[in-house]
Amino acid sequence: MFKEKVSLGVVQETLLITLWARAVEASQQQPILYDSKAVDILSQIDYNFNKVSKSLSSQLIVCIRGQTIDQLVKNFLQNSPRTTVIEIGAGLNTRFERLDNGTLNWFDLDLADSMAVRQRFFEESDRRKFISGSVLESHWINKMKTSISNPLLFIAEGVLVYFTESQVKQLFAMLADNFPGSFLIFDAISPFIVKYHRNWDAIKYTSANLQWGIKNIQEIETWDSRYKVENSLYFSDCSQYFPRFPLIERLLITFIPYLTRTSGMHLVRLG
Repeated sequence: MFKEKVSLGVVQETLLITLWARAVEASQQQPILYDSKAVDILSQIDYNFNKVSKSLSSQLIVCIRGQTIDQLVKNFLQNSPRTTVIEIGAGLNTRFERLDNGTLNWFDLDLADSMAVRQRFFEESDRRKFISGSVLESHWINKMKTSISNPLLFIAEGVLVYFTESQVKQLFAMLADNFPGSFLIFDAISPFIVKYHRNWDAIKYTSANLQWGIKNIQEIETWDSRYKVENSLYFSDCSQYFPRFPLIERLLITFIPYLTRTSGMHLVRLG
């Protein structure tokens, strides 16, 4: 089979790790997250996935994170089934395929090189469109304002951790200013993880660096009176998956429970 060569920036390359993690999970008897599309895409990409093949912890964390964000989105859609969704840094994610209820309007937003790869494996439709560019630039906003219906839900999985704190604050303000009353689902990690991320078993194979961490997610509410943390889920809420982690990490979790609170998935209302 002919395989596609991909050319991606330093941070953008990490989308291949998350793709690999979801594809590997599909072979589990009881997968945390089942993604057959990821299996198909993985088989078509020319990349050395062998270098991350033993990165069990990263593989599990990616899938737990993805499944938890899926659940937050599902909960949101139960009350707002006709939501417009904008997935920031979509990469090769298949969340639309996993969660589409037949009434969503969905936009995938990512940098040009990532979007070029995405367009090889996904197609636009009447309810699903692609936007190429940086979320921190304003060019996409006016286009979106003519295409959306409320309520508006933004999703940023595995994205904000690569921003500086000032960039995270800039993004929140942009969304609140231009889309008041919208919601954002995202993951965040503690400064402890940012400091020691080079010890992680998968990211060390890339040149990407984590930048933003936050010790207490409630701190976001002090940035601007318009921000309200509506819901948070942590790895401590996913203890059913802990037996799959390597022994040393299970012991660390047992004796240092704080570690299960160093990564969380959050729903914030903006305005």
